Amino acid sequence: MLKSLKQLLRTPMKTALFFLLMAAATALLVLGANLWAQTQAKIDAAEGLFVTLGTVEQKPNRTQMRTGWDAADGAYYSEAEPVYDSVISADVLDFDGANYLKAPEKRPYYLADLQGLAVRDGGTALFYPVVEFTPAETAVPDHPIKVYVQRFLYPEAENQNNEYEIYVCDHWTENPAPLEAGKTYVAYTNVIVNHHENAKSSIEYALIAAERSTQCDAGGNLLESDRQTRTFDEVTAGFYETERGQYWLELSKALSMWDTTAPVLPVTDTALLPSFHDRTVYVREGRTFSAEDLENGAAVCLVSEEFARKNGLSIGDKVELPLYGVNEKDSPHRTFGDGSGLRTFSLLNAQNRAYTPFWTAKYEIIGTYYSVGTYGKPAGSIEMALNLFLIPANSVKADFAGNIVDSGPMQRATTSFQIPNGTVDDYMAAYNRNVPAEVRENLEITFDDNGYSQIIGGLLNMRYVAIILFAAGLLSALAILVLLLYFFIVKQKKRTAIERSLGMSKNQCRVSLVSGVVLLSAVAVILGTTASTVLFDKVQTFDLTGQSEHTFSMEYSLWARDESAVETEDAADTGVLEVVIPAAMTVLTAGLSVILVNRNLKQEPIELLSARVE
Repeated sequence: MLKSLKQLLRTPMKTALFFLLMAAATALLVLGANLWAQTQAKIDAAEGLFVTLGTVEQKPNRTQMRTGWDAADGAYYSEAEPVYDSVISADVLDFDGANYLKAPEKRPYYLADLQGLAVRDGGTALFYPVVEFTPAETAVPDHPIKVYVQRFLYPEAENQNNEYEIYVCDHWTENPAPLEAGKTYVAYTNVIVNHHENAKSSIEYALIAAERSTQCDAGGNLLESDRQTRTFDEVTAGFYETERGQYWLELSKALSMWDTTAPVLPVTDTALLPSFHDRTVYVREGRTFSAEDLENGAAVCLVSEEFARKNGLSIGDKVELPLYGVNEKDSPHRTFGDGSGLRTFSLLNAQNRAYTPFWTAKYEIIGTYYSVGTYGKPAGSIEMALNLFLIPANSVKADFAGNIVDSGPMQRATTSFQIPNGTVDDYMAAYNRNVPAEVRENLEITFDDNGYSQIIGGLLNMRYVAIILFAAGLLSALAILVLLLYFFIVKQKKRTAIERSLGMSKNQCRVSLVSGVVLLSAVAVILGTTASTVLFDKVQTFDLTGQSEHTFSMEYSLWARDESAVETEDAADTGVLEVVIPAAMTVLTAGLSVILVNRNLKQEPIELLSARVE
C-alpha cells in the first residue's frame, strides 16, 4: 500500500485535484440525500398529520322580514329571517371523482334527560315559568297589570300561595284580549325587564304565544299540529282534563325535562368535527374513540372536563343517557353553546305532548375533552357546546323518526367531509362537472387543511432542490470516479507490465494499483461526508421552504396539546445515509478498480512493454 501511495504522490497536483473533487462531490451527494430524506419524511408526516376538511352550507334563496309587536314601544319591530325554497340533501355531493376519505355527513344531535346530574345552573325556570294567576282587576294586558299567583305549573314550588304578586303583560300582541278580575288564567311567560312608562315593577312577566310543535317527519317535513296562538287560557273546573288543559300540563312537563337536558352528538369520526379538526377542542384525559368503538357502536362517551368536574365523574364511570329528541337542523352550539339552553324549536310533538325517550343506555366515560375558551366554553366553535356528550353514531340502535324536534338545511356546523390532502382543486373540478349549476349556486363549500397547502408547497420546493443537489452530486461523483480510475488504473498498463516482469504476482499487482486509489477515494469520501454533515446543520437554520422557520414547529401550537400529533422536525434519520453512501462509493471504487486491473493483467507483459502505451 505504501508503494501505491508513493506512486500517487509522484503526481501530487493531479492526486490533490482528484482528492478535493471527490470530497466535494461526496459532500454534495450526501447533503442532497439527507435533505431529500428529511424533506420526504416531513411530507409523509404531514400527510398523516394534516386533514383536509370540507364543510357545506346551503345558502338561503332569499330573506324575508318577520314583524312583531312590542307593547313597551307601542310599535312593530322587524327581524330578518332566511327563506329556503327547498332543502338540498347531502346526497348531491355523491358524485364521480369526489374521492372522499370520509363521505359527507349531516350530523343531527340528540337531547338527553339527565335527571340527578347538574346540567345548567338554575335551568330556564327563573325566566320562562308557566303561571296560574288571578288578575287584581279587570284590564287589558297591553301594559303590565298586577295579578296574584295561584301556583306555578313550572317550575313546581314547595310553598305556593296567592299572596305572591307579579305583573303580567301580553307584550307581543297588538290587541290583546282582556283579563277579568276573579277569574283564573294559565300562561307561559318570559320574565323580562319592564320598559313601560310609569312601570310599577322592575320586571314583567310577558305572555308567550302557546308553543307550537316543530316536529318533522323523517323527510324533514313539518307535521301538522294545533297551531293556535292564544297566549293564555282560562282555568275552570275540570280544565286540566280537557285537551287545552293537557297542553299546559305537557308543556310544564317538557320544560321540567328541559332543565336537565344535555346535548348528545353522535360521531363517526371526531376528525369530521370542525372544533376537533382545528384543535380548539381536544381530549386531554383518557382516550378518544377507537376505530372499533366507532364501527361496532360501543356504549362509550366523551364528556367535557367541566361537566365531569361539576358532577364528580371520572374515567370509567357510566352515565345513563335517555335520548328523547333529535335535532336535524342546528348544531348543539346554536342552543347549548354557552349552556343557556335557549331554544329555537318546540319541546312538544305534533300531538302537543312531551317527547318520550326512544333510546336509553348506559355509556362509559372513556375520556374528557377540553375546550379552549373561558371556563370550558368553546371559543369560536361552530358545533361544540357546554356539557356536550360525544358518542359513537352506531351506538344508537333505535328508530328516532318519531322524535325529530326540528329539521333544516345543511350548515357548516352540521355537514362535513374529508378528502385527501392537496386535492381541493381536483375535487372542485369534479364538483363543477357533476353537480348541476342550479344546485351549486345554492351551496357554499369551505375547505380547511390547517395550513397543509402552504406547508406542503414549501416542502415540495425543498424536495425539488434536494433532488437537484443529489443528482448533481451523484453525476459529479461518477464522473470524477471514472476520471480517477482512467488516470490511475487504465493508464497504468505499462507500470503493471513492469511489475509483472520484476516477478510480482497478479495479486500483488492488484494491491499495488488498487490500494492507493481506494484509500485516496475512501479518505476523500469520509472528508466529504463530514463536510456535508456540517453543511446540513447549517442548512437547517435557513428558510428554504419559503415559510418561516417555525412554520412546521408545533411547540406553541394548539396541535401540541394533542397527544396523537407527530413531531416531524427530527423525522428523518440521516445517520444511515452518512454511512451507506460513503461505504457504497468506496466499494464501487474498489470493485471498478479490480475489474480494470484484471483487464490489464490479461495482457502479456512483453506485449505491453513492446507496445506504445498512450
